[in-house]
Amino acid sequence: MSVAVLCLGLLVGGALSSGVAHAHERQSQHTDSGLLIAAFSVWEPFVIEDEDGSRHGIDVALLAAIANRLGLQLDLHPCPWRRCLKNLEDGDIDVLTSFAYTEERAQFAHYIKPPYSQVTPVFYINRENPVLIEEYNDLRNLTVGAVVDSRYFEPFDSDTSLDKFEAGSETILLRMLTANRLDAIVGSDSNADFEIRRNHLEDTIIKAPFRSGHNNDIHLAVSRKSPLMSRTDQIAEIMQDLLDEGFVASLHKLYWPDKSPEDTPQSAQSDSPQPNQ
Repeated sequence: MSVAVLCLGLLVGGALSSGVAHAHERQSQHTDSGLLIAAFSVWEPFVIEDEDGSRHGIDVALLAAIANRLGLQLDLHPCPWRRCLKNLEDGDIDVLTSFAYTEERAQFAHYIKPPYSQVTPVFYINRENPVLIEEYNDLRNLTVGAVVDSRYFEPFDSDTSLDKFEAGSETILLRMLTANRLDAIVGSDSNADFEIRRNHLEDTIIKAPFRSGHNNDIHLAVSRKSPLMSRTDQIAEIMQDLLDEGFVASLHKLYWPDKSPEDTPQSAQSDSPQPNQ
């Protein structure tokens, strides 16, 4: 573990111990230039929630580093993903992490480039119910689980002919797949692989052969109603610095060790329309 990551632990601890403000207090906070108000949804390994309720991961550490370089105090707000999106659209928060591109979202969110990570949508099946998914058309006549309000790839996202079941998290979907209540699920390799390892499901849940061919860039997004819109160029420079310094790579090595270094974005390249979260 790098010295930078060890030192950042102090910043993250301070940010989490500062507490979460109530919703009716956010407006006064939002005008306080000393705060970076961020929302996040638990999505391992980007945000990991331990049994004691403490949270850490790639996004938590990254937000702490960015807030520090902006000279702001990080104020973290956990929320379900759908609510996080609404908070960003309404301007109740400044930033949201683990964010991927759609034209619809770009109407209310400014995407910080370069992206800081990349995930791949993968289909998972139960070894005890080995349905065949070797090509896209094999998804037809299957019940496929997906996370509500997530975007994976086209044509899957807009394909109304598929039998899709939406749940609040990939954790729920994995439980349903394990119980053979779904034929397959789609998920990001990052989160699904993490949950499979944590729950010792490697011998039960396996990846289907089909690959969509899409790799989805993960961004930090700034609400277009946030005062931080005036500092987006500075935030982009900070993000590039954190990539160039190897800080982002060190976070991936710590929290996502099976991700290859070449898969970590190093420069602004993405206008990818195929997001995951």
